[in-house]
Amino acid sequence: MGKKTNNSKVCIVGGAGHIGLPLSCFLQNKGLNVKIVDNNSKALKMLSAGMPTFYEAMLEENLKNALSNGLTFTNDIQKIKDSKFVIVTIGTASNKKSVTLFNNLIEDVLNHIDKNSYLLLRSTVTKKDIESIKNNSNFNEKKINLSYCPERIAEGIAFEELNKLPQIIGTENDEVDNTIKEFFYNLDIETIFTSFDNAIFIKLFSNAYRHANFSLTNEFFNIATANNLDFENILKISTYKYPRLANLPKTGYVGGPCLPKDLDTFIKSYDVNNSLLNKVENVNETFIDNIVSNCLRLFKDGKIIQLGLTFKENSDDLRGSGSIVLNKKLKDNDFEVYAVDPLVNKEEVDFELFDFSEAINHSKNIIVSVNHKVFHDLDFSNKKILYAEI
Repeated sequence: MGKKTNNSKVCIVGGAGHIGLPLSCFLQNKGLNVKIVDNNSKALKMLSAGMPTFYEAMLEENLKNALSNGLTFTNDIQKIKDSKFVIVTIGTASNKKSVTLFNNLIEDVLNHIDKNSYLLLRSTVTKKDIESIKNNSNFNEKKINLSYCPERIAEGIAFEELNKLPQIIGTENDEVDNTIKEFFYNLDIETIFTSFDNAIFIKLFSNAYRHANFSLTNEFFNIATANNLDFENILKISTYKYPRLANLPKTGYVGGPCLPKDLDTFIKSYDVNNSLLNKVENVNETFIDNIVSNCLRLFKDGKIIQLGLTFKENSDDLRGSGSIVLNKKLKDNDFEVYAVDPLVNKEEVDFELFDFSEAINHSKNIIVSVNHKVFHDLDFSNKKILYAEI
């Protein structure tokens, strides 16, 4: 394909978020001319000063490199006009509010995007979304080139996976294929081309599968609990030197910003009824209820230290956190809960956060709700401990 050149202008709409920011830094540091477009003015101010607004491994150094390489920021959607490539990275869901916000944003993008530009959708979308865009008068009059490039990166390891995972691309004509192929070729990213319908199904089914896979272990935990069996002991025995259970997920909350909403979108998009997938959320609700029951059984004095609040280990992201749900359920069951999570900004929760050294003065009962690395060296001697995830 010849010598690689990266001199195209790129706008990342929603570029200050968890999906958009690592991508923006990655593209800028690969030699592209990137502009982040986002309506979060506070985040843009911090980012322009080199201060990440959330945790992502290697984000701070990548952001500083991107700034020195010319990364720019704006909250004005009209500034997308001079960019050949416009990439939409905002979070989406199937609820009415999210759908309306996405549709309004796309309307703004199509109002201001330049003629013959390339619109790359990285957000979760449906067939209905694609059809709506293709039927838009601005889209057709401006001859916009559309592709669906679903994001499949795991939060926390974005910079490890951005040029490691193949990029699935849904398109419907060869001209778009060739330009988008060259765009990703210049980034050393392998591409797999398919139809819009296939790309949409792949994105949604992948997260629906992951949700169901994690939830299945929780269901076995629920069944064991209902039959007064120690599932932690069962796991230790059954997985010991037994390769066919080596990849069994551990029990835990199935949450975060992607899996629950994409499962919901999958069910609604493909009219899924009377399926295993329709029962998954009930499984995880029961799982958390069983944790509460274990706390009631073990911690009779009604006081408890809860370690970890985020949706997964070593993250500062509270979106879709099962641990937050657990916190509320414990309080609903009259527990005094002393929540500890040094990774969480205190302004992001509507209850008091404690340091562990302070919380331990209130209770010797501890539930390790999310087992961050920062908790591994804590002294748990002479304390009652319950691990929520095993």
